[in-house]
Amino acid sequence: MQTKSEKPKSSTKSLITLTYNIHHGAPDKSDVVNLQDIADVIKKSGAALVALQEIDVNVPRSGNTHQAEELAKLLDMHFYFSKSIDYSGGEYGVAILSKYPLSNTRNELLPMPTSGEQRSIALATVNLPGDKSIEFASTHLDLNAENRMAQVIHLNELSQKLNKPLFIGGDYNAQPHSAEMLTLKKEFTLSCMEECPLTIPVKNPARAIDFVAHNKLATSQFKFQYATAMEGEYASDHLPLIAIYTYEF
Repeated sequence: MQTKSEKPKSSTKSLITLTYNIHHGAPDKSDVVNLQDIADVIKKSGAALVALQEIDVNVPRSGNTHQAEELAKLLDMHFYFSKSIDYSGGEYGVAILSKYPLSNTRNELLPMPTSGEQRSIALATVNLPGDKSIEFASTHLDLNAENRMAQVIHLNELSQKLNKPLFIGGDYNAQPHSAEMLTLKKEFTLSCMEECPLTIPVKNPARAIDFVAHNKLATSQFKFQYATAMEGEYASDHLPLIAIYTYEF
């Protein structure tokens, strides 16, 4: 029996996250969409929170399906889709999958100071086991460096405004030591130890551009353990990236 002088013992819980550019469900250099293959990869990861990029909704090339909703059904997870652009009569953007209920879901369009493909971020509040609340997000930054810089500045400002633990899984389209990612690191820590896992091309990967970034408040409450690319998974044109954290409650 616990006495008044005893402090309750804390428990450590793992949080497995995944970021995955699914290339609308088609392998590299292929038009054949197979969401079951994507779902199998996600299931194999064991992730509780998943950030997805390049998601089709009601687009002919992928069978006019709502890909985020379909993946959620296949995996028995909750989902939220954020439209970035209208595409081929449907929508195209990023999404979140979660084993835990999502609340306060919202999307924000990212700044585009020069012409390019509009990008967005999907955001949601997640209550984790142990009564721990975080913000989880998915994004896909622009190919244009000027736009990417404006977008990471926006992410830094978003983190400061939220004032909550924030994790952003994404295809950042930039390598860890680029000017844009160094700017992001003023507010966030990337899912890398000494080396960042290589995620593209899917076979013989040579670049690290997919990360789960966590902000300063997340760093104070969660301990980053490690990240790994799921090598040999060819359901998309990117390798999925797992980032694992622990927290006490």
